[in-house]
Amino acid sequence: MFSLEHRVRVFVFQVLDRSIEYLLLRQRPREEWPLGPVVGFVTPGEQLEQAIRRQVHAETGLRRPVQLIELLAPQKELFGDVGYVEWPFAWQAGTPSEPVAELHPGPMVGELLWLGFAAAYRQLELPADRDALVRLQLALQ
Repeated sequence: MFSLEHRVRVFVFQVLDRSIEYLLLRQRPREEWPLGPVVGFVTPGEQLEQAIRRQVHAETGLRRPVQLIELLAPQKELFGDVGYVEWPFAWQAGTPSEPVAELHPGPMVGELLWLGFAAAYRQLELPADRDALVRLQLALQ
């Protein structure tokens, strides 16, 4: 029997006076996971925006985005009898007048880093994440 799961991949960012910072996180145990966006499953009956809000809050403590941006180009992957559809989004967390003051990482988060575009791009291992980050950076310029 074939199973199809939906996941959200959310790039949290903040726009500051002279730069844009991207939040990358690493799950626990730290050595086994690469840095990346917030990732979470969409539960049955849940809308994508609900899943995004739930997962970002659980992993960062953030409650409301300044804006939520759909990055288009969902990715599809198949692994035997299991398939995933991953929906990339961006969550603006801070502005020049109200930058993010603090984060409250969830129990499964081992590390959180705010990085500029070039550093964030270098840290991402998945080509789809790099593509989504580039689309976001271009949309924000």
